Amino acid sequence: MSADRTVELGPLWDCVWARRRRIGALVAAATLVTALVALLLPPWYRAQATLLPPSEEESGLGLANLLRGIGVAGVKVPTQTSPVDVFVSILGSRSLNEAVVNRFDLKSRYHTRLMTDALNELRAHARFKTTDAGTIEIYVEDRDPKRAAAMAAAYVELLDRFNRQVRSTKGRRMREFVERRLVESKTELAAAEQRLTDYQSRHRTVVLSRETSSAMESAARLYAERTALQVRLGVVRSYTRGQSAEAQQIGEQIAELGRQLQALPATGLELARLYRDARTLEQVFMLLTGQYEEARIDEARDTPTLEVLDPPVPPERKSRPHRGTMIVGAFLLSLGVGVAYALVEGRRAAVSAPPAPSQA
Repeated sequence: MSADRTVELGPLWDCVWARRRRIGALVAAATLVTALVALLLPPWYRAQATLLPPSEEESGLGLANLLRGIGVAGVKVPTQTSPVDVFVSILGSRSLNEAVVNRFDLKSRYHTRLMTDALNELRAHARFKTTDAGTIEIYVEDRDPKRAAAMAAAYVELLDRFNRQVRSTKGRRMREFVERRLVESKTELAAAEQRLTDYQSRHRTVVLSRETSSAMESAARLYAERTALQVRLGVVRSYTRGQSAEAQQIGEQIAELGRQLQALPATGLELARLYRDARTLEQVFMLLTGQYEEARIDEARDTPTLEVLDPPVPPERKSRPHRGTMIVGAFLLSLGVGVAYALVEGRRAAVSAPPAPSQA
């Protein structure tokens, strides 16, 4: 078997060896040209920044962060995406990338006239991804290592600034919304307390029993929770369109509290009703006061929203071009092309050659 194979490879080797000069010239020319091109290509440097996994409390992007002052047990605002996914989307947004283009004058550096072309070029050199651990990695390439690090740092800075603006805007809207409701609740509480005082002045001997007081306390608590949920529903509807999942869940919670209120026993006493109204409005006023202070803190808070695990530093080594890989690849490719050419030419010559004369 080995002898037959040697015989078969012999003519192929003869074809290649007979054209070794052409193959050598092709390989030398291709390798030399590739080496010159590789040496003339400008180096690119890639800087990297790593962010720790954000939480809703740190990012300021989730409704749950703004509504955490509305403390109703067992209620949680659902979210369809994690803060990590939101951060990556913001990093790839047009507005944030336009800010990077303008800050570093990338239209002139990329030799483009239109912002769209500069953005496309920037997106080819900037990449954002999440790791299995949940961290966010930012990669930026540039021909200047210091500028690459500065651009990566700019992405971190602009993302943090955007988060702060969102948190401040939502805090302001929340404050304005709760502030109006707080004024209304204060007026209603004063009126309810006055009615209760007037009734007690007219009926000095009327006293609520322990059972009635307990029932009124329960009713007041449920009324306060329902009012807090209604405030939450108003805030959610101000940020969403149509019937969102958050609004639907809060509506179900309000309906459940309504059924519990209907199940409470009716006292049939005017004093009990007045006492219930005063206690309910008092608890609502206390809850709204807590929400109002939370909203004021969110509006005025200017703390960082990001935790940087690895800040960007100027890279010491270039990321591309890989000159050695290019030269070795050109050598191997040209050698393969030369061998294939020699085999094709040898077969063509064998087919066109006249047959050998037969021996008599």
